[in-house]
Amino acid sequence: MTDQAERQAERSPSERAVRNTFSLLASRVAIAAMGWAGTVIIARMMSPDEWGKFSFIFGVLGLMSIVTDLGVGRVVLAKLVDDDEDERARVATSFILLRVALGCIGYVVAILFVVISGYSAHVVWATAVAGIVVVIATPSHALTVLYQSRLRLTYVAAAEMLGQLAQLIFTILAALLAPILIVFVIPAIVNEVVSIVGKIRGVRRGHVGTATISRPEIWRWKEMLLEAVPLSIGFAFIEMTSKIDLVMLARLDSFDAVGLYSVGYKFADFVLVAAVAVVTPFTTLMVSAWPDDPAAFRRAIHRAASIIAVLGAAGLAAFWPAANHLLALLYGERFEAAAFSTNLLVTGACLSALSQLGLMVLVSAGKHKVYPWVSLLVLLLNVGLNLVLIPRFSYHGAAWATLISEAALLAVVCVVVLFSVKISGMLPAGAVVGPALLAAAVIAITTLVPGLHSAPWVLLACVNPAVTLLGAHLLGLTGGLSLRRTFRRTTARVKP
Repeated sequence: MTDQAERQAERSPSERAVRNTFSLLASRVAIAAMGWAGTVIIARMMSPDEWGKFSFIFGVLGLMSIVTDLGVGRVVLAKLVDDDEDERARVATSFILLRVALGCIGYVVAILFVVISGYSAHVVWATAVAGIVVVIATPSHALTVLYQSRLRLTYVAAAEMLGQLAQLIFTILAALLAPILIVFVIPAIVNEVVSIVGKIRGVRRGHVGTATISRPEIWRWKEMLLEAVPLSIGFAFIEMTSKIDLVMLARLDSFDAVGLYSVGYKFADFVLVAAVAVVTPFTTLMVSAWPDDPAAFRRAIHRAASIIAVLGAAGLAAFWPAANHLLALLYGERFEAAAFSTNLLVTGACLSALSQLGLMVLVSAGKHKVYPWVSLLVLLLNVGLNLVLIPRFSYHGAAWATLISEAALLAVVCVVVLFSVKISGMLPAGAVVGPALLAAAVIAITTLVPGLHSAPWVLLACVNPAVTLLGAHLLGLTGGLSLRRTFRRTTARVKP
């Protein structure tokens, strides 16, 4: 490619979105590796009951995104892509202050929840310390939205990797000096502090525009919140659906079951953050394209869906036959019993990744008013399934409930998108079903064919995704990506 062609590609919004995607994916892999290392240290150093409490606390804090997010960032993004720098500055400043207020409210709600629920003082104090994460992470996400609006997420990726590295270092120190619950929650706070400091530094150096600070306009809060109400309610129900099984397990079973089940979420969460890495930059393209350029809108959807489907298929093909060995290696032999539930959670996360893309399609087109009803039905389905399955199958039942709920959500979201957004050929069915069938075939062959299922699990974890990716490439299911060119751009030096 000539220098001129390279510059033209660099200016292409689609190419910039792909570069942002791979930057975020690379950072998420590094963050996941460091996060797993920290989790392994904590799980091995704590008793089953203490580990269950640790998992429960951060599960509750994860639920606080119902209060702290409210879907405002997704709605505000449409205003942040405006070319008027002064208007962007006013919106950005008001948005950040709103997120600060929501973070403080989320912190108070988390404390009240564990107190009113009657948990021990030990759990309450640990939640009070760990809850500082919510206070810091909420405005930090607002800064991420600013970078997203300008497709400058490579800087965010670097800041968040540094934060996770700091968390790992402090986790190791905690394990060596004071391996107790309330100390093990401190490294997560360090992570958020380092991350937000890096993002603020980038804002001050002009990475998201020349005018980013303005006088706050509190009256904009009402406009932001009202516009986001349908999405806020829907997101609250979906977040409850994804986390309520931990709370129900703690009530219907034991903290030991919560601990075994929660390791599956460590892997499922990685799938979801990888999905966010794909959806985030492409959402910017969809917001910019709607409604004037339906062809660009459709292309963004197809490319994002192709990337999610191929990565999800490769991940499933690698993980499914190796789950029990990997859990035993990372967390200890007692966690090997959670291999099946972990496989179900990872599969459900792949479905959820596609649902997230469908939701962003609705948000970008301003068609998300029906979303609360969809998410409420899925929440009720999930709670009902958990009430039936947890008493009978413990955490395996909770995993089945999650998988069924995610499948139902994806099906309904696809129907809503199809009938709400009137663009022909918008749903890329082939690009999604093709990689899924490839992954299913690879998993079936390596687990059912005599001789192959007993092959070294490390070999299967490497060969299976390679075969899946090769098959997707030969069948033209990769969305037209040039991985070599994307990798060369992604690995360009990032100046903090």
